[in-house]
Formats: sequence, structure tokens, C-alpha cells
Amino acid sequence: MFYPKKLLLKKMNNYKLSYTAFANGMNCEIDDNLLPLKYGKVVYNYTVKNGALKNGLGFELATFPKKYNDGTERTILTLPNGEGIKALWHFKYYDLSAKETRHKIVFSTKSKHIYFFQTVAQGTAFFDMFFDEKTFDGDLLGINYHLNGDDCLIIIVPNEQKIIVFHSYDGTEIIENAPQLVSICLHYERLFAILEGDRKTLMFSANLDPTDWDVSLDAGGFIEMHDERGSINKIVSFNDYVYVFRDYGVSKVSAYGDQSEFSVSQLFISSSKIYGNSVTSCGDRIIFLARDGLHSFDGYSTNRITLNIESMFENINNEKCCSVFYNNKYYLACRLDFGDDQLIGCEAYEEGYTNNALIELDLNTGEINLLRGVDILSMIAVEEDKFSKLIACFNGEHGNKFGQLTHDGKIFGQILKKEWISPFSNLGYPNQVKIVKEVLIKTKSDCIIKIKTDKEEKQYLVRGSETTQRVKTNVRGEMVQISFITETEGDVEISAPQLVIGVVA
Repeated sequence: MFYPKKLLLKKMNNYKLSYTAFANGMNCEIDDNLLPLKYGKVVYNYTVKNGALKNGLGFELATFPKKYNDGTERTILTLPNGEGIKALWHFKYYDLSAKETRHKIVFSTKSKHIYFFQTVAQGTAFFDMFFDEKTFDGDLLGINYHLNGDDCLIIIVPNEQKIIVFHSYDGTEIIENAPQLVSICLHYERLFAILEGDRKTLMFSANLDPTDWDVSLDAGGFIEMHDERGSINKIVSFNDYVYVFRDYGVSKVSAYGDQSEFSVSQLFISSSKIYGNSVTSCGDRIIFLARDGLHSFDGYSTNRITLNIESMFENINNEKCCSVFYNNKYYLACRLDFGDDQLIGCEAYEEGYTNNALIELDLNTGEINLLRGVDILSMIAVEEDKFSKLIACFNGEHGNKFGQLTHDGKIFGQILKKEWISPFSNLGYPNQVKIVKEVLIKTKSDCIIKIKTDKEEKQYLVRGSETTQRVKTNVRGEMVQISFITETEGDVEISAPQLVIGVVA
């Protein structure tokens, strides 16, 4: 008798995996197989709002009002090609003759000149030069001060040992033979500063006179700090004390009244180097970057801020970072290792770059956004009665421009590539082959879905639509990674992605 032989077919179970919302942000610290699907492994140039991926941070040419109340603005001109902006200051003063508050943006350039423009002014934006053709060499420092009844901007010229005083009535003066100072702060009518060449000495000016640095009991003085915390890199006036941020720790100076009563106490020792340019007062705390990541300091204790991107700081020198506090967010321009071979924005510069990322940390929610591909040199927060802006200047090709922060995902009109990348994982089914059969997605703009496995990689273009779309894929492999990529014009909004997978039993 003949018995038919039955075919033994492998059974396949179908599952639907939902990413639900993107609101959990990114995490590159946890192993891919242990990281839930609700996290992105790497996310840049998107922001997350209401659980959807939207346009990320960007910069455009800075604009300022012509008047406070009519809503018209003027674009700030770019400097000539080859010229570059080195530093920015927001000069706040009350004009006694006009009987109103007037502010200026003062800036130094690579040609060693100092210029300014009014933040609110009629007509085309233009620059005025201080001191005609006189130049000032080196990295200048600036701070607002009220001196002898007059609002003024004090600029330190370390290389030339000079102090420049810009008065509210447009008068200027130069004080010669000043100490060679770096990093300054105002505290109880004295200026405190670091002495260049001796980074373990904290200098302070005479009381009520920031131009007098003579050392005596009745004028200025100094405090030496010789211990294991290392060199002084940044000083901040915060909560009635001067806090001194050093290579590997923080010291506190009590500086009330007479200098004979000044005292120093040691608060914190770090095992990782602290980057002085990252130290910024943010309301009720000070945020700073060390080699092991961001930290929050309240004047007494220090806590590490878990961003889940700490590995991106590893083996990178961030001495040239910069930071600012704006709109209750901490912004840090720095260098990050994204762990791929892509060249986004400034990363493609043939001459190289200093910084390639801007981190936005919301101090209320703890959420972060990453802008990748911009080389920022310096930032200031311009806060006035009727408006506020974050203004930046740049290294490289945009070095002659004033930029203001936007949320359009562009750098001066150039669209930046945006990418959300999932973990490369077994999707919770180890040692089993999967077939990614289809992807359900709602996207208002064109986007690319990239599916990568240990066997193959495929990309699918999805046109923008107001409805959820079903994309047939059929990609096979044990390990699976999915990416959502956008490089198109217009408003980006990607939400509610789901994967339909078949798992071979």
C-alpha cells in the first residue's frame, strides 16, 4: 500500500509591534536587546512634541525689531566674506538723555575690531565701530556693570592687559596696565577673575571700582588655591557666594564687605575633568559638563544628570564647548560622537570642525533634543521687555553671520538630515528568524523608512499624507533595526508607527 509523505512546514506566528509614541527620547547606554522599542538608539535633528517626531532645532539670520510694538523686524547684516565674529555681549543700559532703556549687541571680530548695533532701531541694520580703526588682540571678556552712576559694559583685553569701558552715553575709555585676566564675574560690586598664567590664583578688584586691580587692603587682592582640585577655569556668582570651578572640583568663596573677612571652603571633588566653558547659572542651579556627562550643582551638592547619551562624550575633548541658559532650558554646544560614518552639516567641512552638536535640555521635564551638524562658537540670551532670542555665532562657513535659534530643522535655509534609529535587536524573540512584513505609519511629509537586519537592508519612500499608510516590506533576518529619515521641505510630523512581523517558530 502507498502512504503519501506529508510536508513538514515551519509554523509562523504574526505579531504587531507598536512604537506607540516617540516621547521617551533616546538612549544609547543600554544594550540594544534590552532597550524597549519606545526608545530611539540615536535621534538627531528631530524634536518630539505630543508623541510625534517634528522639525528639530535650527538657526536663521538674526532679526531684531524696528520698534517695540509694531511687529516689524530687520535682518542683521552678515559681515564681509572672510571676516568672522569671535565673541558677543548684550550691553544693557538706561539712556538718560532719551529717558528710556536701550540695548546694544557688542561683538569682536577676527580682524580684532569691536562693533555694535542697537537691538531696536529703525531702518536697515548696520554696524558701528568703536575706536575707528583701533584693534584689540586675543579673546576678549565682557560684563555689564553700574559704575559711578552710569550703566557700562566692561571689556577685558587679556593679551594687551587693558580694560575698555563703554558708557551708556557712547563715551569710551581705555585703562592700561590691567592684569591679564580670564573668566570674570560680578559679585557685590567687585569683579572677580582668574589670572592667566597662574590658574590657581583668584583675583578681585577694588570695591565699587572694577577698573582698580591694585593689591592692597583698601583696593583689590587675590586668593591662592593650591590643592588637588587643579586649575581654576570658571567663576560664577550664585546664591551670595562666588563659586570657583576648577579642573577637578568646586570651591566656594564667601566675599562680603571687607576683604579681610573673605573665606574659602572646598565643596566637591570630581574624578572627571570639568569643562569651564560649560558652566552656566540656570536659575536655582548651575549646570556644567565633565568628561563623564552633565552635572547639576545647587551650591552644596552635585548630582549627575542622566541624559542616556553619556557614551557620546567618551574620548572627546570638549574644551571648546559653550553654553547658555535661555527660556528655562540649558543649551550646550559641544562635540559628540554619533557612532556612524555619516557627515551631517559642518561634519563635512574639509577644514574640520570644533563642535558638531547643540544639546537642548529642558530643566522642567528633563527632555533633551539634539541638533547635529552645526559648529557653534558662542551663544548669548538676549532678554528684553518685549522680546527674547538666543543668538549665536559660528565657526567655519557661517562665521560671518548672526544666527537666532529656530525650530525649522534648517541651518540658514539648508535642510538638515533628520533621523530616528531604533535599537538593532531581536525584538524579544532570540534565535528566531523574523520577517518584517509591513510598516504602518502616519507622516505628513515625505520620509524614508529604512529597515536593516543581519541579512539585508532596504529603504522605502513614503509620501506625505493625512492618513495612516501601510507599507509592504518583507525584510528577513534575526536582528532588526528600523529608521525614520527626513530630508524634505515643510512641516515634519511622524507618528504612531507599527511593525507587523512574522516569527518563524
